[in-house]
Amino acid sequence: MATLNLLNLNVDTLFEQHSVGEIDAIHKKIQEVVENKREELRTMVGERYRDLLKAADTITSMQDSTKALIEQVDSISVNCKNLNEQQLLGFKTESDSAGELKTRNANKQLNNYFSTMVQIKLLTALPEMIWSQIDREHYYAATELFIFSRHISTGLQLDSGNQIMQKLPVAKKQWEILKPFHMTIKQQIMVALERENLAPELTADCLLALLQLDRCSLESALKVFLNLRSSAFLNCLTAEGGRVKERILVSLRVLNESVDMVSKCFMENGLLFKKLNEHSDPSAPPTIARMDSDDVQFAYLLPDIITNFKPKFETITLKNEAVAQAVETFLADTQRIADKQLKGLFDFVLNMNTIQEIKTEANALRKQLNLSALAKQYNLTHSLDFYELRYVPLINQRIRNIINDSWTKTVNTIFNTLEKTIQQEGLLNKTNYNLWQEFSSDLPNSLDQALSDDKKTKKLLMKSKGYDDHILQMATQFDGDLSSIIQEMNVLLEEPTTKKEDKQELVDFLRDTAQRQITEFITKTKELRLNSAQREALLFVIRCCCSLIELCPHLKKCFCHSSSWRQQLGGGGTTSTISGASQDYWQRICGLIEDEVFQLWLCLVRGILEEYHCDRYLMDVNSNIVILEDFAHWEIITLEQKDEQDMPTQTSFRVPTQPRISLQSYFHTLITALKKIVPETLPNKVLLTLKKMLLEQLLQHYKNLIEKSNNSTTAMGQNIALQLYFDLKFLQNSFDLNREQKNQFSSIQDAYRDVIDPFDFELLSTQLMANVKRAVTRYNCILGVLTTTTTTNASNISGTSAVVPEKDPNVLSLCSSGATTLWFPLLPVVTNTHVTTAVENKKAVLMSSESEKTTPTRKATTTSSATRKSDTKSKSGAASFFGAMSQEWFR
Repeated sequence: MATLNLLNLNVDTLFEQHSVGEIDAIHKKIQEVVENKREELRTMVGERYRDLLKAADTITSMQDSTKALIEQVDSISVNCKNLNEQQLLGFKTESDSAGELKTRNANKQLNNYFSTMVQIKLLTALPEMIWSQIDREHYYAATELFIFSRHISTGLQLDSGNQIMQKLPVAKKQWEILKPFHMTIKQQIMVALERENLAPELTADCLLALLQLDRCSLESALKVFLNLRSSAFLNCLTAEGGRVKERILVSLRVLNESVDMVSKCFMENGLLFKKLNEHSDPSAPPTIARMDSDDVQFAYLLPDIITNFKPKFETITLKNEAVAQAVETFLADTQRIADKQLKGLFDFVLNMNTIQEIKTEANALRKQLNLSALAKQYNLTHSLDFYELRYVPLINQRIRNIINDSWTKTVNTIFNTLEKTIQQEGLLNKTNYNLWQEFSSDLPNSLDQALSDDKKTKKLLMKSKGYDDHILQMATQFDGDLSSIIQEMNVLLEEPTTKKEDKQELVDFLRDTAQRQITEFITKTKELRLNSAQREALLFVIRCCCSLIELCPHLKKCFCHSSSWRQQLGGGGTTSTISGASQDYWQRICGLIEDEVFQLWLCLVRGILEEYHCDRYLMDVNSNIVILEDFAHWEIITLEQKDEQDMPTQTSFRVPTQPRISLQSYFHTLITALKKIVPETLPNKVLLTLKKMLLEQLLQHYKNLIEKSNNSTTAMGQNIALQLYFDLKFLQNSFDLNREQKNQFSSIQDAYRDVIDPFDFELLSTQLMANVKRAVTRYNCILGVLTTTTTTNASNISGTSAVVPEKDPNVLSLCSSGATTLWFPLLPVVTNTHVTTAVENKKAVLMSSESEKTTPTRKATTTSSATRKSDTKSKSGAASFFGAMSQEWFR
């Protein structure tokens, strides 16, 4: 229903024409219309016009009071006239002086009346004018009008003889309206001086207004101004919303502009002093000139004390010591605010590009100001370069925090991934199973990929080193995170405004942080507490640690300066010195990682040797049945000699030809386990440690056998001692031994040799050693995972080897030079040599038996010479075959 219809409703017929529901709806609509009208009235009557309405009400009441006053004055005049006539009856004279006096008094009262009315009119017009000046940000004009209103109101209230003021309290009421403008103008000045962007004209205007309002000295005004600028600096830092970079730059602009305002306003011949001279000049217009023409059309009725009124300024001077003290206090306040708020704001900066933008724009702001001139003029003890004092230290600290946070996040990510993968045992088993399977995706997709320096793209090479897809993903992510850090460092080092000393400190900090974080990663790895039973987990951690060195080139860049970095740093020593120091740091980190990897390898190796301990596999030779089961076939050697009657006699003896069966079985079991657990050849350093531990177990086993035999009632037989002596010689020639190990082998061998008859041992020693060397050569392929090629080369020198490896085999090395880096042994290209058969040995023995009473030593020598002849023939045949081929064919 429309509003007009609501207004024209007939209440008497309302209940007859409408239902209860409609009447209720009409009632609600009427209430809604009433509330809307009330809201419109409230909106129309604003804060700014409230005083005007009060003044209008006051004028209305004043009109009534004036009318009553006029009536009372008229009544008083009539009564006075009648009284005068009654008292002077009979004394009247014919004179005109009384009429002139009466006219003069009447005119004076009338002028006083009109003057009071004009002053009251000015008081009623001043609130609106003051608000207009505040809106236009003319704070000195608003202050001048407020002081003018105070001057008028004070004059009216002090005129005690004015009976009109006693009858008209409007002047006092109007002053109650104008009085709060003192605080209002001051608050607006404070708000204006706390702005981010402050113009010199507005600053001078606010300071002039402040000097008039508080009647303070220029020194106090300077302190108030600097305190407000400190508050503006704090507001910029604590403001919500907006980009962090903009807030930082705005805060720097506030500091710079604050000091610049001190220079422009408070220095000699500054803007503030110019304004003071203008308003203090005698020819300056009075305050009433700021009133509207409608309000001053009856200004001729006002007294001179009002028409000629204008604020006065006392003689104001400012000492340099006061400025210096105020500025130093401002520096201390801003330093305290920067330590708390600015540092927290810089914590929100997340990348180096933002920092570079801040530095670039901050340097541009600094170049626009001549802060050194102000510091020199006022003899300040501190620099006014806020960027250098407040921002550069925080920027450098934030850069360090970003580097440290990025490193911490990177290390935590790779460690969490490592820990999560370790907990998935099925994934580790699947990884080891699929590690040596080749897929079509392992081949490079293009020539560029094949020739790329990024090893992670070469799948076959990675598989040969034991790196599966999970390790490659971890290494790629780790290297990618470090790449981001290096790129951000490049951004900072390319910044032309950064000092070389700061650049060098950042590079050193990056290196120290990288070293600390890698050490932390190693510490976390140790805290995993992996035992020897967790072999898949140990292998995974080992490969992950190795991949950090081999597959993460940006890790090395954190320690070794690139050529571009050395050019940016410059002047920090020769290039060779910097490069050498960087390499030392890198080698130190590699050493830390390799030491941890080596400890993990030791844990793995110890677990393998504990599970496959030789005492559980090597049989205890304490019965003939065990000897029959454990000892292999022995070689029978027959010697023909002549007795005293010159009759030919034959002597037969048996010599071991191979290690006992349990030792061979143990090596086979151990090597099978190693191939299953570690599907690639062990690193050289770990292999040496494994061999050392293995030899210690074997030596202890053979030592226990001889000690048990010596302590038992049944002594060890010569044949048993000969076989065990053969085993020890076999082990001694199969493995590379150091001097201590050789001495241990010699002492145990001497113990077994004491059990053997010296004459028999002298007779068998030559053939025994020949069989040992043949066994070493024969089992070299089986023990290849435990032995190195140096053993074979040592055997070749003696001339008893059956295979001769080439010096430059046609196999590329797939290993690096690291001590614990995974590697594959070279596959030798060999030539077969002639193996001396038993028939040839017999012929050699028969040929040697023709000499009379030949000693066993000479027989063995003859056999060895025959062997060398056969070797010479076979070598000459092999040379004739391979001589036709060039050595380049093998490369």
